[in-house]
Amino acid sequence: MTQNPGIFSVPFSVTALGISSVITQITVIREFINVFEGNEIVLGILFSLWLLLTGLGAWLGKFVTSARLQMGLLRVSLFFVAFLPVFHIITIRLLRNELFVRGELPGIGPLLIWAAILLIPYCLLSGGLLTLACSILSFNGSDERSIGRIYFFDNIGDILGGVFFTFILVHFCNNLTALYLPAFLCLLGFLLLRPRGFSRILGIFALASLLGIGWFVDIDDISMRWLYPYQRIVDHRESPYGRLVVTRDHEQISFFENGGHLFSIPNTFANEEIVHYALPQLPNVESVLLISGGIAGVVEEILKYDIKHLDYVELDPAIISAGVKCLGLRFPPAVRLHQVDGRRFVQKTDKLYSAIILDLPAPGSLQLNRFYTLEFFREAESALLPGGIICFGAPGAENYISDDQALFLSTIKNTLGQVFKNVLIIPGERNIFIASDSPLSSDIASLISSFSGDIETIYVNEKRLAGRVTPERIAFIKDSLIDDAPVNRDLRPTAFFCRMRVWLNMFQENYTMVLIVVLLFFILYFFRVGIIRKAIFSTGFAASSMEVVILLCYQILHGSVYTGIGFIIASFMLGLATGSFMANRAISKNHTINHHGLPRERINRNFILGIETAIAVYVLLFMMILFWGQALLGNFVFAILSILIGVLAGLEFPVAGKILFSSPGETAGSLYATDLLGASLGVLLVSLFVVPLFGIYYTCTFLIVFKALIISGMLFQRRVVV
Repeated sequence: MTQNPGIFSVPFSVTALGISSVITQITVIREFINVFEGNEIVLGILFSLWLLLTGLGAWLGKFVTSARLQMGLLRVSLFFVAFLPVFHIITIRLLRNELFVRGELPGIGPLLIWAAILLIPYCLLSGGLLTLACSILSFNGSDERSIGRIYFFDNIGDILGGVFFTFILVHFCNNLTALYLPAFLCLLGFLLLRPRGFSRILGIFALASLLGIGWFVDIDDISMRWLYPYQRIVDHRESPYGRLVVTRDHEQISFFENGGHLFSIPNTFANEEIVHYALPQLPNVESVLLISGGIAGVVEEILKYDIKHLDYVELDPAIISAGVKCLGLRFPPAVRLHQVDGRRFVQKTDKLYSAIILDLPAPGSLQLNRFYTLEFFREAESALLPGGIICFGAPGAENYISDDQALFLSTIKNTLGQVFKNVLIIPGERNIFIASDSPLSSDIASLISSFSGDIETIYVNEKRLAGRVTPERIAFIKDSLIDDAPVNRDLRPTAFFCRMRVWLNMFQENYTMVLIVVLLFFILYFFRVGIIRKAIFSTGFAASSMEVVILLCYQILHGSVYTGIGFIIASFMLGLATGSFMANRAISKNHTINHHGLPRERINRNFILGIETAIAVYVLLFMMILFWGQALLGNFVFAILSILIGVLAGLEFPVAGKILFSSPGETAGSLYATDLLGASLGVLLVSLFVVPLFGIYYTCTFLIVFKALIISGMLFQRRVVV
């Protein structure tokens, strides 16, 4: 056994892998979203695919039974895991405009195929590495406890990876350079595994090359130019909220965030539209709250009304700093800039405004959906002066409205109608919604001409509006709306789901058969495994689902999820590590003496049954807190909730490994695969279907029912055995 490493090198390598896995997940998936203008659907699919492929890698690892081959593959895996993430980022940027039509948004199918091709090597290697590490560590005397210990060290790596990225790397590094740290740690782990001869020289050379390239070569700047080949990049930066890129093409300056086009300057028509359709509805304008859009020129249009003060709220400070750098932007004294979340500002402000203008994109993400819900409209109404208005735009078409688009617009209109007496929709390429308790008029030209003061406009005037805002078009959009469309709520984001249906229909792709095949795969796998593995599968499903739910609830109640994702994920991983540590201690002290003086095992199927019951109770308590105690849900409570579900999941995995133990490789490979497959299905179903369709309360109810079925199955099996 001279080939076997010491007791330190394998745990260090697994911890390095955990750090690499978390940072790579975040950076590579963010890169896909940035380059391909992704949303929660893309995010959910990619994350689910990641877990599925990693589970497959763990399962394949159990077929490697030779100790010599296991050590060799462990070293090879660590070496390639160090460099593959950097290769992923460079390849995504290099081939974006080579594999897909430049300027065209790829459909889900082509994107999924391309992502799978890129992710397969890393995911298979990282998943297999965990199984191999369990087998190798067992040769050092750990035996059945090696599974729980590797699980523990992997969780420690996940914690460190989440903390490093969210609190350090995201503030000082971009997506590509953030990967240098896990690459360095994986190469260090490779060298600690004592490779010999040429392999050792190769490892040292690779480590030196990594340090040299990271210090002297700006790969990020070079590869970013590939994405904008016919424009000059004047600024690009990463922030906790995504990537901002500013380009210049002749006299036009364009801002892109997370791959999507924010605005271009000059942007006169859009700026006039969002302001001058709304403000002339008021007899006078004293104060205005603008949420986003100030950099694009909306501020200048608002100031034409000679208001007393304007509060401009922008979440991402990178947009402000880029505007100052690239546009020479300077705000007059009447404008007060607030770099905070717009919704939280509305909740906390004690000012009252004549108008609130939202210059935000459509609710194509759950974060944006927060500004189109019944709860937000009520908060906005309380921040308005009597007779004040709220105004925002939503994507539309002047002469055609599809069924899905009609449902989307109807949901927004009906939600506004729950709060305001009058809702006006002015049709166009962007439908402008105006809501107020005072009467509203669609005769914009007359309102502007009769408004006190000289309001100069280029596009929003009588001549140009005569052919755009006509009674026929207004009647057409009114007749297209659905009276009984559901209301959009924080915890039931109907508008987001409707918008995603519109987005998916753009590609004219039918995914029904694919989804059926995927679902059948998971169902067949679930029913062919035993009851303990069913419990592990359901716990992976429930834990990943609850993490999605917790992150969404945090986003709804506290603003952007990016500001809290670090401590929530770190808290969950801390719970996993704590639970696995407690389970490993219990396994080490497993045997007790009964009243007959005979040894008795405390770690048995009843232990799993207790954990399953505790998870169901946890989800029920979460629902109760969400329903009756939302005011209590601060950062500390969210952290505790994440830790608790992590502890329960972490307790179960090592115990299941002990109960089902046959050999380290076989047991670890099967359990890791089961856990990750359950997590993969949980992320896919909950983020893409259950939450958007039914809301968070029904999602929690679904998880409780799932766990109740597992508990019933375990009780039935125990009765049959007895």
